[in-house]
Amino acid sequence: MYNAVILAGGKTPWLQKAVGTNIRALAPLGGRRMVEYIIDALDQSGMIDRIIVAADSSQWEAAVLPQRAELVPVAAKTMPETAAAAAAVLPQTGRILFVCDDIPLLTAAAVQDFLRQAESTVADAYYPIIPEADCEMAFPGARRTYVTLPEGRFTGGNLLLIKASVITAGLAKAEDIFARRKKPWELCGWLGFGFVLKFLLHRLTLSAVEQRASQLLEFTGKAVISHYPEIGMDMDKEADWQLLEQYFKNSK
Repeated sequence: MYNAVILAGGKTPWLQKAVGTNIRALAPLGGRRMVEYIIDALDQSGMIDRIIVAADSSQWEAAVLPQRAELVPVAAKTMPETAAAAAAVLPQTGRILFVCDDIPLLTAAAVQDFLRQAESTVADAYYPIIPEADCEMAFPGARRTYVTLPEGRFTGGNLLLIKASVITAGLAKAEDIFARRKKPWELCGWLGFGFVLKFLLHRLTLSAVEQRASQLLEFTGKAVISHYPEIGMDMDKEADWQLLEQYFKNSK
């Protein structure tokens, strides 16, 4: 069993006019708040013990969470800082599953698949990547950020499984990566000039990225190929929100 943390500090200004709140996790979608769908998926996976919602409590005073989840007040400015603050209330042994607050299409099956794949390999941290073909098939027209590797074209998922013991030490570097996460060129620059060249020549392999990232982070990381595109379907733009609204409208 794993403990899970939903990073619920995200705010999106244009949501205020659309649905009456700028807090992504509390935005109503299909008759429920986004965070409730995520809590359900984690709960129904049967692989999660505690479900923590890390958020600014002053913004959540009137929000009642499902009984299965617990609110942990966090006054952090960035996602990595929020993750570290939330992890501090959990045992510093084992692994913690971090989940972004804007993936309401997350399913129990997607959670199970990611965790079970991670269990089959040895690393300190695990990050899901989704093939472009899976995303296009499930969500045609959705615009994602893809990176081309010899193994294929991938986008990142919105989950992270990591050993609790390496979180504090890796905070500063996590901040740097987080700032570059939507900019493949900058991320390649962070990895080194040789990686930029290989990236240009489409010779930058997945294993090479894992090895170099592990050296820079000073803990081992592993990419997990997931065929569940819902973990990559987050809400960065108004177009994403409109797609999600349409999805829930059609699913009724």
